[in-house]
Amino acid sequence: MLQLVDFSCGYGKMVAVHDLNLTVQPGKISALLGANGAGKSSTLMGIAGHVSLKGGQIRFKGEDFSKKPPEVRVAAGIGLVPEGRRLFAELTVHENLTIGGYCRAKDKTGPNMEKVLTLFPRLRERLQQRAAALSGGEQQMVAIGRALMSEPELLLVDELSLGLMPKAVDDCYAVLDTLKKEGLAIVVVEQSTQRVLDVADEVTVLESGRLVYFGAREELKNASDMVDAYLGLSSLEKSL
Repeated sequence: MLQLVDFSCGYGKMVAVHDLNLTVQPGKISALLGANGAGKSSTLMGIAGHVSLKGGQIRFKGEDFSKKPPEVRVAAGIGLVPEGRRLFAELTVHENLTIGGYCRAKDKTGPNMEKVLTLFPRLRERLQQRAAALSGGEQQMVAIGRALMSEPELLLVDELSLGLMPKAVDDCYAVLDTLKKEGLAIVVVEQSTQRVLDVADEVTVLESGRLVYFGAREELKNASDMVDAYLGLSSLEKSL
C-alpha cells in the first residue's frame, strides 16, 4: 500500500527525517512513536505532501508519489487527520465534513456523510453547530470524519489523543479499529504510547529523525531495554 524508500523530508535547509524505510499494509495500524522533535509529524506531513521531500521515494499503490501535490495524493486515497485538527472554526460540522470529500468523492457526499455519522453518532445532533462550539473530542471526531469523506485507502492520524478526555480517546480508537477491519491502512502518530499500543499491529520508533526500532507490537517485550530510552518502560509494561 505505502512504501517509504530512503525517505527524507524537512523544512528549508533543515532535514527533519533521515533515510526512513517503512511499509504500511492494508488492514493494519502502524504506530509511529518517539519523543517531541523525533520527526513523527514531519513524516506524516511529508507523506501527505505538506513538507518538502529531501530524498528517497514515496510509493503508494505501486506508483511514485514523491513529486505529486497534496490534492493529487488526497484524490488517490491518502487522507490526513492533522495535529490540532485544523477545522474551519466558523463553519458548521456539516460544512467541515462536506469539504473533506471535495477532491475524491464529491459525488458521494450523502452516503459518506451517513457512514461518518454512523461511526460518530454524537455528530449527528451537532451537524448545524459551528466547529468552534464543539468539545475537543467532538472536534477530533469531525477531523477524522472529514478525512473519511474522501474515501481514503491510507489514513494518517497525527496526535490523536492530544488534549482529549479518555472517553473521547477510546471512542476515536474504536473507530480506527473498525476502519482497520474494513481494510484501511492506518498510520497513527502518538506521544502517549499506552493507548495506541493496544490497537497497533506494528510499531516504528523515531529518534532525532532516524529509525531506532521497527517491529510487531509483541516484539517490544524483547526489545524493552533499548526502547525504554525512547518511550519509557512503564508505558510498555502497561500496554503489552
